[in-house]
Amino acid sequence: MKQIALIVTAIALGLAVGKITGGFEFFSAVCLVAGIFLVTPSLFKFHFSDFAVIKTHTGAIFKNLWINYLLLTAAALVIGYASQDIGIAAALFLLALLPGGGMVMMWIKVSGANVKIGFVIFMLNLALLLPITLIFGQFYDIAAPYFPPVDLTGIDGMAAAKSIKPFAPFMILIVIPFVLSRIALAFFQGIVVFTANHQQTISKITMFGIVFYLFSLKTSQLLFQVSLMDLLIAAVTTTAFYAVTFAAAIKLTDKTPDGKAVFWHIATRYITLALILAVFSVDTFGATFILPIMFAYFIQIGAAGFLAKIEIEHPADTGPNPAQSA
Repeated sequence: MKQIALIVTAIALGLAVGKITGGFEFFSAVCLVAGIFLVTPSLFKFHFSDFAVIKTHTGAIFKNLWINYLLLTAAALVIGYASQDIGIAAALFLLALLPGGGMVMMWIKVSGANVKIGFVIFMLNLALLLPITLIFGQFYDIAAPYFPPVDLTGIDGMAAAKSIKPFAPFMILIVIPFVLSRIALAFFQGIVVFTANHQQTISKITMFGIVFYLFSLKTSQLLFQVSLMDLLIAAVTTTAFYAVTFAAAIKLTDKTPDGKAVFWHIATRYITLALILAVFSVDTFGATFILPIMFAYFIQIGAAGFLAKIEIEHPADTGPNPAQSA
């Protein structure tokens, strides 16, 4: 509930400030802030040797890939097409392509999952940002013939850029945070210790600031122009997408430590990153593009506590104890 209150407050304050001021211009440095404060702390514990676990945990890695990037993207495309709104369809497709998120490792830890394999999956999903942005960059050209024309009234020129630069998310969320993490580990151990002790607080403050800022932008003020029907369609389709997501997470994973790690990478989406990317694409997909991402915050954060309770109440099954079977 505290996280929901945090996000609702950030969205409400952002929209209110944007309404009063007319909305701020997008400043690309916010993407760098997101990378530094949301990703870099996680990389302090990363070592290339961690990837060695892939050899003995291929099942978990493969399950993460096919469920997230095949099953859920297919579900997003079907649900998005049913909406007959290319903005909503594009947002659902983007959410499907961005599993995990800033809080995923916290949920993995509290549910007794395999933290190491969870972190490796987290890194692999981040590494896929480059092909993801390339794929998403082609979505409009491929999908546009199957949807009604986009209403861009009052939108022209409001987005941060006409298209997403494919290397930008990869550099900001992978390369720069990784370099900074290596520098901190080598020369600033005090920072490493401080972030380890306060990582959740840092993540919450950073998320609040980014959500507040992004909803105070001129692009976000377009939410005041959408109709009640647009809101309803976005709410229903986003709920449907998450219903499929949660069902897949629950039904297609087991209660082993590896299964629990995969569970959280299926059940959660990197919503803040999706919102950042939305700033670059709203003048292509229209104002409705922001709606599913906004609703995703409420659904995912609201459901996370319930899902965590399910996982915690079912301790990880580590397999038969050799001593007991002897």
